[in-house]
Amino acid sequence: MSHPPYYGHNPAAAVANITARAAAWRAGPPAADGRKLGLVIEGGGMRGILSGGGVVALAHLGYREVFDEVYATSAGVMNASYFLAGQTAAGITIYYEDLADKRFWNPRRFWKPLDVDYIFRDVVVSQKPLNTAAIMKARSRLLVSAIDVRAGEGKLIDTRETKTPLLQVLKAATAIPVLYNRTVEVDGVPCIDGGLAIPFPIQHAIDRGCTDILVLLTRPPAYRTSAPGRSHTFLFRSFIRGDKRKMTAIFANSAAASAAARDLALGVTPPSRDVNIVTVCPEAPELIHRTSRDPKVMRHGAWEYGRKVLRAFGADDHGWDLPG
Repeated sequence: MSHPPYYGHNPAAAVANITARAAAWRAGPPAADGRKLGLVIEGGGMRGILSGGGVVALAHLGYREVFDEVYATSAGVMNASYFLAGQTAAGITIYYEDLADKRFWNPRRFWKPLDVDYIFRDVVVSQKPLNTAAIMKARSRLLVSAIDVRAGEGKLIDTRETKTPLLQVLKAATAIPVLYNRTVEVDGVPCIDGGLAIPFPIQHAIDRGCTDILVLLTRPPAYRTSAPGRSHTFLFRSFIRGDKRKMTAIFANSAAASAAARDLALGVTPPSRDVNIVTVCPEAPELIHRTSRDPKVMRHGAWEYGRKVLRAFGADDHGWDLPG
């Protein structure tokens, strides 16, 4: 017997509650149902195309306004943004049309191998312009993770409460340490990508009272990251900005933070309170990595992931495809 296309804690209940809200709202004006639905999206560089395929599938299902809050980390932040803006068709093509070349990833550009500036200078402004006004007006609230490099701690940024322009917040949340190695200020605080401290904000969604949570992971269920060795720690400490002692501590604890979040999402560790969690993730072996650049491989991976999301919600995945 094959495994259902999802994992989690009471995952069938989460699917049923999300599906029920969507069906009720399609039938008439949105009505209170006593539940708080959350969507949590993992990134991981170019692996983010997988969860990107997932949000395209959610848009296809008509779920863009179903979730009360959307939480995201790293590349997942951009997937969440294009999803809430109603622009998933443009958002997914960024990976295999705009990022799969040396303008974004170039290891010979040692001072900035990943050019996040290119994304926010060219891609989201002119090539695939992101409708930031639509995000701010969306029914769902967008919350993104970052690391305050001065305090040396992870934080969740509510995009509706910060005074910093949305694109600058998104850039801070995707400023990958070492590979981009620049900080971006949010309300006067220097920040970077939050992935090392908050692999994906599932615990935050629980703590904020979500009753049903959909998690889109970009790593297979058996994935476990190794604790960083001395050489990687030395490299990280040499390049990282901010308080080196505190940032090195975050780096040293990153494997444990990842394991804890994954165990919670997969249903290995029970949540601290009554909540339903359904998690979709890719299967092994991993064919897409942080710096992958093969458009065909990436597009196929996103397509397979999107089909899995459709099956998780009982939808027909035959004939479904990605744009572009």
